[in-house]
Amino acid sequence: MTAAIALGAFLGLGLRALILLVLDRLAGGLTTLIRILAAIFYLGAFWLLSIFSRPWLVWTSTSIFGAVIALGLVLGSLGFVRSRDAPHGAWGAGVVHLLLLLLLVPASLVTLVAASFLSLVEDQPVLLVDVTGETGTQNVHWGPPDSPPREEVLVTHRVVFRAPDGSPVAEAWLYGDEVAVKGRVLRLSPWLNASGLPNLFELLFAHNGYKTAERHNTYPHEAIPLPPEGPLTVHTWWRPVQARILESWEHGFPEGSGWAVRSVTTESTFFPLVDASGLPTKGLYRLVLTPGGLTAG
Repeated sequence: MTAAIALGAFLGLGLRALILLVLDRLAGGLTTLIRILAAIFYLGAFWLLSIFSRPWLVWTSTSIFGAVIALGLVLGSLGFVRSRDAPHGAWGAGVVHLLLLLLLVPASLVTLVAASFLSLVEDQPVLLVDVTGETGTQNVHWGPPDSPPREEVLVTHRVVFRAPDGSPVAEAWLYGDEVAVKGRVLRLSPWLNASGLPNLFELLFAHNGYKTAERHNTYPHEAIPLPPEGPLTVHTWWRPVQARILESWEHGFPEGSGWAVRSVTTESTFFPLVDASGLPTKGLYRLVLTPGGLTAG
C-alpha cells in the first residue's frame, strides 16, 4: 500500500512539473530549469520505484485506490497554484515539495528494505517441507576433520520446499538423516515497532543433518539456498543495495537507539529423511513463523 501511494505521488509530481512547464511558458529561466529538474527527478523516482517494487507489489483494489488518490491530490493541487504575482508563491511551493520528499523518500526506502522479508507479527505458515520419499544415489567426495579424504556413493532424498499455497519454491536431493531450515530475524527497536514497522524474517537456506554425533562428524554436510518467490521476490538490482542498507543500519546505531535493528539467526527443528531403521520416510511438514522464530506446525 505504501509503495502504491508513493508511486502515485511521484508520478503526479513529475506530471505536475511537466504541466506547469507547458502552462507557464512566461516563467523565468531559473523557474523553468527547476521545473525541468523536478520532472526528471520525480519521474526517475517513479521509474526506479516501479522497477524495484514490480516483483512483489500486488495491485489490489486498495492499492490502486491509494495510488489514484495520491495522483489525484497532487495533480489537483494545480488548481490552487498561486499566481506569479504572489510574492511568496514559489517559496510556498518549495516548502510543500520539501515536506513531500521528507515523507515519500523515507517511506519508499523503508518499504523496499522490508521487501523479501516476512512480517513477524503473528503465527503464520511460511514454508512446507515435502519429504517425498524418493531416493537416488550420488558419488560424493569430502574430507572429515582430522581424517583423510573420503569418497562414497551416498543415498540422496528428494525434498521439495513449497510456499504455503503448495507451489514449489526450491528442490533438493539431500543425503543424510534429516533436514532443517535456517532463517534470519531482524529485530527492530520498540520505537520502530510502535510506529507500525514489525520485526522481519528472512528464509536463508535448508541443510541436512545426522542423528548421531558420530555420523555428524563423519559424513558430509550440504546446504541449499531458498530463493524468495512470489511477493517475497525483489529485483536483482535492488538486492545488493538492500543488503548494504541493512548492514549499515544494523551497525550504524547503538543498542537502545530508537532506530536500532539487530539480526538474529534462527533454525527450525529437524525433519526426518529416514526412519529408525534407516529406510526412507515420507511426510509433509509445515513451518510456522512465530514471534520467537520458526516452529513446526
